[in-house]
Amino acid sequence: MKVRSLLLLLLFLLGALVITTRFYPTVTRIEVSGNEHYSDEQLLTLAHLSPGTPLLWVNTFSLRKLALDPWIARARLIRHWPDTISLMVWERRPAASDGETSWALDGTVLVGVSASERETLIRLRGWGPPRTEEALALATLLEEYEPKVISYTPEGFEIQLSETLLFTPSVEALKNHWAAFRGQRGKRVAVYPWGVSIAND
Repeated sequence: MKVRSLLLLLLFLLGALVITTRFYPTVTRIEVSGNEHYSDEQLLTLAHLSPGTPLLWVNTFSLRKLALDPWIARARLIRHWPDTISLMVWERRPAASDGETSWALDGTVLVGVSASERETLIRLRGWGPPRTEEALALATLLEEYEPKVISYTPEGFEIQLSETLLFTPSVEALKNHWAAFRGQRGKRVAVYPWGVSIAND
């Protein structure tokens, strides 16, 4: 009987504690950082955060909708006693576009990229079976060379860099001859199974 009474008392105290945390402490200040694509207000809506939210009820589960958004690569939430929340986000950035669809370098499709912004991205184009994943891997590998256009065919990729036109049959072929490619400077560079050739005309 005593055990039952003790359990009922503990349940009562637990319920009282849960009810109390619904009203105190509450969030009065929210600090947002790392966002460029989304406004502070849009992020707070996605994260279901607003002044008055119970501080102790805010946790990583609160970020579930935010974590599913393609623009958000990662998010972190920190509670500062007694009334402040810090929300930090790492957004994906559009890197390439075919004129309609835009991608981040990790292959995530990003919706809502403006036409003017698409004009500044690496242009993907080609024919035959889609090779978007490989094209984005090449864009990542060649980032320091400022790729402008990546064209693909079943035979390979033609890549317009800031100062060079590069042909490679595949990502792996370029990786296999990476040191040779980096050592070459020419208007046109071609990667073959046996090595790298250049042309300056």
